[in-house]
Amino acid sequence: MRSAKMKPYRRYSLLVAAFLLGQSIIVTLFNLAIDPYTTFNSPAILGFNKVKPKQDKQVRMYKAIAITRLQPKIVFIGSSRTEFGLDPSHPVFEGDRPYNLAVTGANIYEAKRYLDHAIANQPNLKKAIVGLDFFMFNDRGKNAPDFRESRLGVDRFTIPDKINSLFSIDAFIASLITIQSNLKETNAPGYFYSDGRRVPGYYRKHVYLNQHNRWIFKASLRRNRFLIGGDKPEERSNISEKYLNSLKAIVEICQTQKIDCQFFISPSHVSQWEFIRLSGVWPLFEQWKREIVEITPVWDFSGYNSITTEPIGRRMKYYLDNSHYLKPVGDLLLNRIFQYREESVPGDFGVKIDTDNIESHLEKIRSDREVWSLNNPDEVKWVQRVKQK
Repeated sequence: MRSAKMKPYRRYSLLVAAFLLGQSIIVTLFNLAIDPYTTFNSPAILGFNKVKPKQDKQVRMYKAIAITRLQPKIVFIGSSRTEFGLDPSHPVFEGDRPYNLAVTGANIYEAKRYLDHAIANQPNLKKAIVGLDFFMFNDRGKNAPDFRESRLGVDRFTIPDKINSLFSIDAFIASLITIQSNLKETNAPGYFYSDGRRVPGYYRKHVYLNQHNRWIFKASLRRNRFLIGGDKPEERSNISEKYLNSLKAIVEICQTQKIDCQFFISPSHVSQWEFIRLSGVWPLFEQWKREIVEITPVWDFSGYNSITTEPIGRRMKYYLDNSHYLKPVGDLLLNRIFQYREESVPGDFGVKIDTDNIESHLEKIRSDREVWSLNNPDEVKWVQRVKQK
């Protein structure tokens, strides 16, 4: 009698379990088909899933998985500055196309681990072009929330990342948003090209809402507090010894593996350098360069030169904002480093620095700054007003 009474409940439980299992299978197949983070390399169909608006939220996972699939012999390493500016299709790499493995907001330790990952998947890695930025060595800096050691140094799509991409609520919501975005912007490129470079136009539209350049530069500069930690001396950050050791490790790895490794300091806009100066950390910025050249020679594209001093106006060729330079600048940078069409590169753009010329180089930048500030007093005052607010 008791057994007979239990049967309806058991049947109900089985129906619920079957329903939940069916729903899980549907969600899994849905996420696999949409592939919102480009982790499964599912077919990209125009008007359905070609545009990936949520790929930007899982860039560290997406690029780690891309390396296991592509196994490039040349990689670009660095932060979002490198991610925006360096084009893997540059003719200097003809026949051996690189992958832009730079990741947004990376510190130098993260950059090193992604280089390790590239080597683990391609033992015959030939070149690494490494962008160095002041903030990457901030002793208050931490690894990004989406950074995972477990996905690096392996040649497969890890189980936790598969679960995150297939079964999570976040992935399901990302898939729904992907479909919605594709219906609205069928021909949009999304946040990334297939070679790992960021798409500045899409970023400008969806992050900066296509505002005018003066607004964009102001908004971006006001987020620069992470450079210094605060306005009081006791709140300011310093150069991290740990991160300097990460740079040393990159140099040693490249020497051991016989990888041609080229280091450069990013050519951010002059307003970035003015903001650093007004924040009282210019001496620390100079000391950072001294520390760098004690480890390795580096190409310095920063400072007050004919590229970085592009006026902030309606139509800008070289910059998305104060921090991020665009492909035309990246092309000139690569031309300089690899002695390709050097006649196209302004004479004051890019200096190879080492322990022998570092002091004269720093003095030259100070002198260039004095000349620029005398000729552009309104721009100096504008950065001052942004800093004060």
